[in-house]
Amino acid sequence: MRMRIDMRMPEAIVVYVGGCVHALDPMSGRTIWSTSLPKAYKQSIGTVLIDADVVLAGVGGRVYCLDIVDGRILWQNDMPGMGLGMVAVATPATSGNGSAQSAQQAANAQAAAAAAAAGAAAAGAAAC
Repeated sequence: MRMRIDMRMPEAIVVYVGGCVHALDPMSGRTIWSTSLPKAYKQSIGTVLIDADVVLAGVGGRVYCLDIVDGRILWQNDMPGMGLGMVAVATPATSGNGSAQSAQQAANAQAAAAAAAAGAAAAGAAAC
């Protein structure tokens, strides 16, 4: 097995296909585990989200919580009365776009530094 070059590389890539959630090794693409979701139609479109040590899957109007290590279903919610449509899943840790926020914070810091430098240069020029 190859070693991870980038430590930010995920331990697993998780996908939903044909009524099942699959965890894949990010270096080899090898299947680590697969879990069939009860009551999920093979033709349905599903969403998956990794949050800490769980995988959340939304499919066919239902939400499933799986263990990231072995794919065991920890719980499921059939969302009674909500229908069988597509499910969007978010958590506080994942609902913001961290990359966009980091980029915006870096741009703000750079703009503040440029403004401070311009102010210092103007003050120095006025003193001359």
